[in-house]
Amino acid sequence: MRIVGIVGVLVGLAFAGGAEMRAHPPLLLRGEAELWGVAKGRGTAAEPYVIENLRIDAAGEPFGLLLENIGRPLILRNLEIYGASVAALRLHNVHLVRVENVILRGSATGLLLHRCEKVAVQNATIAECADGVRAMFSRALEFAGLRVTKCVTGLWFQGVQDSTLKDSEIAACGVGLLLELGSGNNLIVGNAFRRNHVHARAEGKNAFDDGRRGNFWEGFEAEDRNRDGILDAPYFIGPDSDRFPLASPPRS
Repeated sequence: MRIVGIVGVLVGLAFAGGAEMRAHPPLLLRGEAELWGVAKGRGTAAEPYVIENLRIDAAGEPFGLLLENIGRPLILRNLEIYGASVAALRLHNVHLVRVENVILRGSATGLLLHRCEKVAVQNATIAECADGVRAMFSRALEFAGLRVTKCVTGLWFQGVQDSTLKDSEIAACGVGLLLELGSGNNLIVGNAFRRNHVHARAEGKNAFDDGRRGNFWEGFEAEDRNRDGILDAPYFIGPDSDRFPLASPPRS
């Protein structure tokens, strides 16, 4: 399913620092050797590869940016990618990648990860996709500062382990967060779930609070007798529960 939309308000405001973005055709990079001439840096911890400041219109092609089989430090930043029939950004068998300050929109999937490890995604806007984020059989993923809106499924984890979703907003989606196929030992905390048809579904063995605070679940009503900002009843997500649901959305 391809959903084409314009997130015009976000496009011009997303990137800090005033970096000029360059229009670029879709990029398919299937190994480290193909980074040469495209990415800056050396792929070391001190000088990671960097791909930045690109606006990619996939124009119905499967991918806007495809990265496969890369195991050295890489940063993807200040990107806007849209119009992909499969995924705006696909990462397959990559490790040690950081994705920051990106807009992914109007595609079948915004961000698609498969067999990835130690990937961090920060400050990303993902909108008007069938699946906002779909992660499969991956571990040690870190998502923070996401804004996922107007997707059929906001975030879909399949076989994802030891990962975190923090300080994000998932809004106006059919299902905000779906964890299945053995996804476990994941921490979901400090997020705001708003205006979703179903906020979250899970099969168990995931944590929706850190022992002190959980998430904001719009529409969930319970008392906060001591006015500490934590509701006095748990919010259940299948066999899991948020034991400390927030009385109001966390501050961004």
